[in-house]
Amino acid sequence: MAPRALYKVPQGSELILDRRRWHVVGKDPDGYAVESLEDGECITLSFERVNEALKCGDATLITPKMAESKRKLLEYMGGYERVEQLPEQERRDVRVRLCLVHAMEKLEASGAKLTQRYLDRRDVRKRLRKMAIELSGDEDLFHNARIGRKSHPHALPKGRKLQEMRRVFLEFDRNPVVLMRRHNKKGWQKGKSRLCMTQERFIDFVLDKFLDLRQPKLGTLYTDAKEVFHVPEEAVLQGFEFPSITTVRKRAKAESPLVKEIGRNGGRYTQNKFGAGSTDIRALKFGETCVTDQVYLSIFTDSSGEEKIREIDRKKEGTPLEEGEVRRLWLFYMMDLATRLPLAWLLSETADGDHQKKLLRMAMRDKTREKIRYGCTHDPAPPVRPKLVKSDNGTATRNEDIYASLLGMGTTIVTGRAYNSVDNSFGERPFGTLQWRLLNFLPGYVGSGPGELNGYDGKKNAELTPEKLMGYVSRFFVDEYPHDRHNGTGMFGATPMQKFDEVTKYFGEIDAPDAEMLRIHLGEKATATTSSEGVKIFGIPYNSGELQKFAGGKRKRVTVFLNPDDLRHVTVISDETKDVMTADLRMTTFADLTLEEAIAVMRAAVEDNPEKRALHEEHLKKARARRVRESGYFPDSNLPSSYERMEKYRRLAEEMAHVELVPLPRSAPTTLPGQVMKRDESTPPAALPASEIESPPASMREDAMPESRKDHGHDQKGPPETPDTAPRPGRTFKPIKESKL
Repeated sequence: MAPRALYKVPQGSELILDRRRWHVVGKDPDGYAVESLEDGECITLSFERVNEALKCGDATLITPKMAESKRKLLEYMGGYERVEQLPEQERRDVRVRLCLVHAMEKLEASGAKLTQRYLDRRDVRKRLRKMAIELSGDEDLFHNARIGRKSHPHALPKGRKLQEMRRVFLEFDRNPVVLMRRHNKKGWQKGKSRLCMTQERFIDFVLDKFLDLRQPKLGTLYTDAKEVFHVPEEAVLQGFEFPSITTVRKRAKAESPLVKEIGRNGGRYTQNKFGAGSTDIRALKFGETCVTDQVYLSIFTDSSGEEKIREIDRKKEGTPLEEGEVRRLWLFYMMDLATRLPLAWLLSETADGDHQKKLLRMAMRDKTREKIRYGCTHDPAPPVRPKLVKSDNGTATRNEDIYASLLGMGTTIVTGRAYNSVDNSFGERPFGTLQWRLLNFLPGYVGSGPGELNGYDGKKNAELTPEKLMGYVSRFFVDEYPHDRHNGTGMFGATPMQKFDEVTKYFGEIDAPDAEMLRIHLGEKATATTSSEGVKIFGIPYNSGELQKFAGGKRKRVTVFLNPDDLRHVTVISDETKDVMTADLRMTTFADLTLEEAIAVMRAAVEDNPEKRALHEEHLKKARARRVRESGYFPDSNLPSSYERMEKYRRLAEEMAHVELVPLPRSAPTTLPGQVMKRDESTPPAALPASEIESPPASMREDAMPESRKDHGHDQKGPPETPDTAPRPGRTFKPIKESKL
């Protein structure tokens, strides 16, 4: 079946659909041809869409007849359309006139002809008054009602006025608002000016310069503008006069406060002051959305905590306090949006990312330590793993470490815009509650802004230490705030603890935090070397069978992750294995301490009581000197013999370092064993050929010869060698010719 229109939508009607105003220009087989009154876009809206929107109330239809009737009504009434828009006294007068109109209709229904002369009769007017009281059921209907002329406001109007009242009532479709006296139509009307165009231009010129960020004064601006404003000759001929300063002030006062704030204070300030907040329920489950923020507390604290009376030199009287002794602190705060329960809070001297990490860890751990430490009566909010964290654009939250930690845990990050307080109004509102309910009554309070407390100096009256202030804040967020009625969006007057019970009842259990993920992404990281005792980080020992099995008795470098709020376990990883190992604390005295407290304990053992430590060092020095003297190991340092051993050992070391000299030339030719006495040429000595034997240098040969055998000249000649006397190849001495026997 082809789609068809269900409701009558005449051509020329105005259709408000999807927050846009459409002008119906025609009807097509598939739907209505419409044109946007905002940007001129032309589309075709199907019959199904228009029918469904009109049926569900998602669209508004204004026919040409309705638009014309509304235009005439607004023009006649000067902008009023409903009786509810009128003041209380005017609504009472309209009610009396409406009762008179109904009385006239009832009188006409009885057969009377309502002419002006007939309605002027005294008995008829009394009868109308009586009938009006009967119709309303109110005996005091005409009491303090102004329905007549100004001289006789309580008397009924004459016949002509009564007849005109009924005619206007019927002409405007029996709308009671037309029965008002229309005093608003008297005098100056908006859009109608008694000033000429040049005077209007002058007022616009002054107001345009008045909306400046330098915020000039209107009186001075008006006086100076008259000197520079150009007046045309035609206006001078017509007797032009500048509007009075009173007229200009009235025009400036009639301007929208929002426009004046934007012009004189800027858009950023106006957005924070007049920007619309959120009335949407942003979260339903506990831990679904968590908001966090930081505030510089309006109170001074004394970090010394003890020194209240001290002697001051007369010459140094009036010297300012030491740096850091009296100061203001930052409050870090995190809250669950669905229940408004405080999840974490801490005080800090600076607003940085390290304290933001500590805040996130506090939200995901048990807060029994704070409950016992600060004497809270009730239980704080349970730890939860947040799915979404919304924060402002401050440096404490807008940094790579915080983003990496949250994203590593699978948490979504939403960052508010800079200088837009409405983006994180849920997280900032508790600061005002804390200030006016707690800080305002503590010594050292400085007010909301500079110069607010003119007769009270918060810095001079600072008495609270940071630890005491943390106790006040903790008890407020644990014992007071969760049990007070909350009228925020979605709370409907319930307390945060009551809302928490409701949320956990209807939406099930909450997500538990993971201790290992907390150590890896929000903990401290350090590099250590394994040993037979495990690993040691920040001077605290950890060990486990899994870690020893990995080390195998060797020293290996590993990366250790530690949760500063829980020292019982650490996570150990290494590039030599794929396993993620867990080591346990081996020093139980640190089991219930935080890392900061454990380091303080170790430092206190060394630095505490320096006078006593100096005395102990003196005792140790004397006892050690006595033991050394009695041992007899050390001789008298004044004797020369106490320094001879080192010289002796040095001489011995030099002798041991001496190396003997060995000849470098090769040995002479030799004969094999058993062949020494053989003289045949077939068995030469087992040696290298004479051509391959390196002969020593001439200088060495001359040095080795006896002095008597040295040749003292080249002119000496001996007998020539014969074949018998010449050396044979392979022989080293002359043959034996005579027997030695």
